Amino acid sequence: MLQKIASLYINTRLFSCRGSNRLSYSRSKIWVLMASLLCDLGVAARVVRAGTILLVQEASGAHKGRWGLPKGRVDQGESPETAALRELKEETGHQGQVMGLAGVRTALRNDGPAVFLCYDVHVEGDVAAHANEEISSIKWFTLTQCASIEWVSETMHQLAIDGLTQRSLMPNLAGLTPRSSPYAVYRTSKTERLRQGDAS
Repeated sequence: MLQKIASLYINTRLFSCRGSNRLSYSRSKIWVLMASLLCDLGVAARVVRAGTILLVQEASGAHKGRWGLPKGRVDQGESPETAALRELKEETGHQGQVMGLAGVRTALRNDGPAVFLCYDVHVEGDVAAHANEEISSIKWFTLTQCASIEWVSETMHQLAIDGLTQRSLMPNLAGLTPRSSPYAVYRTSKTERLRQGDAS
């Protein structure tokens, strides 16, 4: 169940500057997290190659027999990018590399936020059939073939169409802001410079 969490963590050293009553911080690490929310976070891997897109067919559940992108939920201690690559490997056998952010879907479920992130992923080579208890079939589809199958959701269908008809505009800017705890930054790569006075 989703619930609000309020927490405060401070780990720091204090020292007093000479000639001043002001306290400063040395070698400080301060985290303040107020009223944060647990989030239902899902991910998918969109893999396009040579005019085809990699899809998986659900083997069970409410979407049994329907097609969609390799997908799943983010596990504790796992980044969304790592989760997308893990789901891709588990469901298709492919190793991949995240190239950019393809799309975001947001919703409100059980009074909590639900966020779904779709990544553009590059894979090399082919793998043997890799069906499991969750996935009954794996196949590369052309744009025309995508119109003749049943989809897990309209969101999946649209993400697939976009992947086959346009290029990702939000690449992963690796190394843009190096930190001790790595994180990913995505930014639109195609921008239009505003003329003076247009930013209002």
